[in-house]
Amino acid sequence: MTHKIEFSIKGMTCEDCARKLEMQLKKLNGIEEASVSFTLSSVVIRYNPNITESAAIPAAIKQIISQSGYTAIAAEGSASAAFESKRLEMIRVVAVGLLLALSWIMQRLLGVSEIITGSMALAAIMIGGYPIASKAIRAIIQKSLNVDVLVIIAASAAVLIGEYLEAGLVIFILLLGELLEALTVAKTGKAIKGLASLIPDTVKLLKGNHEIEAPASEIKIGDIIVVRPGEHIAIDGIIVKGEATIDQSLITGESMPVERSVGEEVYSGTINKMGAIEVRATKVGSDTTVAKIEKMIIESQAKRAPIERTVDRFARYFVPSILVLSVIVYLVTLDIHRAITVLIVACPCALVLGTPTAVVAAIGSAARRGILIKGGEALEAAGRINGIIFDKTGTLTLGTPKVTSIKRVGMCGHKEEDIIQLAATAERFSEHPLARAILDTAKEQEVVIIAPDDFKVKKGLGVEVKQNGMHIIVGNRGLLKENNLELSHEIEDYMNTREQQGETALILVHSIEECNDAAGIKDEGGICCPNCPKEVCGVLELIDPPKEESIRAIELLRSQGLKTIALYTGDNPRTASAIAHRVGIDEVIAELSPEGKANRIEGLKKQGNVIAMVGDGINDAPALARADVGIAMGVIGSDIAVHAANAVILNDDILSVPRIIALGRKALSVIRQNLAFAIVFNTVMIGLASYGIIGMIAAAVFHQASSLAVILNSMRLLRWERGG
Repeated sequence: MTHKIEFSIKGMTCEDCARKLEMQLKKLNGIEEASVSFTLSSVVIRYNPNITESAAIPAAIKQIISQSGYTAIAAEGSASAAFESKRLEMIRVVAVGLLLALSWIMQRLLGVSEIITGSMALAAIMIGGYPIASKAIRAIIQKSLNVDVLVIIAASAAVLIGEYLEAGLVIFILLLGELLEALTVAKTGKAIKGLASLIPDTVKLLKGNHEIEAPASEIKIGDIIVVRPGEHIAIDGIIVKGEATIDQSLITGESMPVERSVGEEVYSGTINKMGAIEVRATKVGSDTTVAKIEKMIIESQAKRAPIERTVDRFARYFVPSILVLSVIVYLVTLDIHRAITVLIVACPCALVLGTPTAVVAAIGSAARRGILIKGGEALEAAGRINGIIFDKTGTLTLGTPKVTSIKRVGMCGHKEEDIIQLAATAERFSEHPLARAILDTAKEQEVVIIAPDDFKVKKGLGVEVKQNGMHIIVGNRGLLKENNLELSHEIEDYMNTREQQGETALILVHSIEECNDAAGIKDEGGICCPNCPKEVCGVLELIDPPKEESIRAIELLRSQGLKTIALYTGDNPRTASAIAHRVGIDEVIAELSPEGKANRIEGLKKQGNVIAMVGDGINDAPALARADVGIAMGVIGSDIAVHAANAVILNDDILSVPRIIALGRKALSVIRQNLAFAIVFNTVMIGLASYGIIGMIAAAVFHQASSLAVILNSMRLLRWERGG
């Protein structure tokens, strides 16, 4: 089993730093995956505890981080540590800038001795160059070449030829550029910072009839807290008293507050806008909705896109190539200034930053709109999607079906309330939306729901339970076939007619397996009948109407040029076709098991397609995992589906599906723009430096300008608004 550990890192100043550190961490024995994010100042490690002792891994990781010149801080699931103040870097930049400014003023305007002004410039070089030099030395010791090595060689060469002010200005411009990069990129973490601030530090805990102030971190499951208007809810829970209007926009993206009353759920990070409520905690701490969202965002932004890994491999050979080019320029021109300028201007920062900044900006943009995309790989795949598969219930439909009719059949002689009671007993522990509809109907009719003794879920088919000697089956035709049962022509015709109207039929089978007073079944002579055969006793018809937005979502997907738009469902062909026709989907494959969905998706992928799967339940998890991009509807839905998916739509808005694809395509476009710009810009600047058209200071300015241009281009994704 793979274990995971997270750290926040202080001291990284560029994407190249993150790449080099990641390479070092991957060399550790037992490490299966290491993702270092410059933009989040974090590292996520997955390791095999069977290979290396779990206790030794954190210490070894910290040692490598320390040897690389950075400081590791335990993340403890919080994103806030990733965005610490850049105060030290700012002080260093200001100090270097002031020393250089005074040196220039005193030398050029006041005529002060070059010994004094040179000493001031050297002091600036030492203050600003120390962190760069330390990283460069560590890189050389680790037999690696990076941007810091190029800068230090260039600055050292400038000092050796007496160009103190130029060397100092190069270091100052590079430090200033790194600081601006860090501050600019940090803006993409606003979504996480916002989530971290949604949980109040203290809550009003109800003890008897008294309210006491208590730290939110100390609330336990079962505790009751009081939430008044204007207050954030600190836990996931059930309202036990009162009614309130809850603003869930920061979690789900819903524009309008929702009404909540006794018995309904509320979630951490939401705001009580009106009405006082008492809430019993069902999830606390790291298990709450907001904590899960925060954790997913942090993990997602640490995962790299395939195109980013390709650029990293290219950059690995770029630095030594530039060193060789610089030597060639010197040998040809015998001009050390040109050689130094080539080193300065050719640093591949813009190239390395082009992909991760776009990925993080896109993920941040999606998060603000209630969409969590789990990393660059998922984002890149979303941009290449040419086919999409939908589940039906809870995805294209509302997911809140209602029982429309109950038909008694067979020789059992059960009344309607008996059929509902048996069906509710069978569905008592099921998480399927159809089960919820049956349970709601049972409550409305005040039917006693008995807990089954043995409960089995038949994925894609239904449920099978035993209770006090009874055997109860509730499911579709596939479950009947599994139990060697057949429907009469009369019942088959009845179900077909209802299914053509978009309704779903659930068949109830009931039998007695052992003589038991609780079973209460006796023959005409008053003798218990222990071996009554399995028999279809009833048919429940349910309807789950399609979402109004589903039609618009399918229209948008067609406009995006997708080759395949299909509905895969475990439901029967008639109901599936009726729903598909209403939302505009032509291709329907029904009566599929979860494995059947996954296998069909695998078949589409083998044909060269990039496939997305959209679903919301446990049954969808295999297909979500198998697809190139699995999209789960609702973070408050099935945890298994959310875990299996690459993207999660928090607000269950199906219009977010075409938004994900459009955002993926836009992000790929921005990445390509960044890479093309970086390659062309570097090529032109190297040419200008080689011919002596630009000097060292201009090279440093242009170098940082290219990095900032790439970052600012990526930041456009934060303001991206295209949608359905």
